[in-house]
Amino acid sequence: MKKILIIDDDMDIITAYSAIYKSKGYAVETAFNTTEGDKKITEFQPDLITLDVMMDEPDEGFVFAQKLLDRKVNIPIIITSSIAKAGQEIFDIDIPNVKYILQKPVDLDDLLRFTEKSLS
Repeated sequence: MKKILIIDDDMDIITAYSAIYKSKGYAVETAFNTTEGDKKITEFQPDLITLDVMMDEPDEGFVFAQKLLDRKVNIPIIITSSIAKAGQEIFDIDIPNVKYILQKPVDLDDLLRFTEKSLS
């Protein structure tokens, strides 16, 4: 069973993503910030992380993804953002473990499709 860690400060997002992932047979853990998420990575050892960009800091998700890369934690990440027209080309990031950047509200079918691509 593949394991997914959801890091987001919005309870509604966590609830929606958890429900859709669990319905597809994934094991799910959640965290409300990157500090909590970092602990869960060690304990839960997820196969994929969905990560909000803006939490306590406006670029917290990107900073966290880069820190994971620097520590050689090579877990694929799907970043979600409520910033208008979110996408790799807008943010111009080069963090290899960030596989996709999706704009909120995320279409749950897209989330599942990109999750499956990231895990394959």
